[in-house]
Amino acid sequence: MFRAIILVMLLTISSCAFTETNTIKAYVGKEFVITLEANATTGYEWQLAQPINDKLIKLVSSEYRPYKTGLTGSGGRSVWTFKAIQTGKAQISFKYIRPWEKGVPPVNEIKYVIDIAA
Repeated sequence: MFRAIILVMLLTISSCAFTETNTIKAYVGKEFVITLEANATTGYEWQLAQPINDKLIKLVSSEYRPYKTGLTGSGGRSVWTFKAIQTGKAQISFKYIRPWEKGVPPVNEIKYVIDIAA
């Protein structure tokens, strides 16, 4: 009985998406980079969870960079480059999803508060 309860608890925890929040200090006119661990071979990818405040920050580029391990199925990083436009506080939210799976919650979410100074 005890093992069954533990198993149910572990399955429940493993199926939940976790959200973490981080703060980044950025400066007007300068670029900053957010790097997220990813594995494109699983079908999952990082996407913006909501539009960014384009009065404060601009998306410059985003790309997936696989690790150079030579191993099939090895992961990599999703690299996002932004540019700070003016002072203020903005939020960038990401979700880790399989784009073709509609109605399925993200397996992970990460939020960044961008504190932009002159």
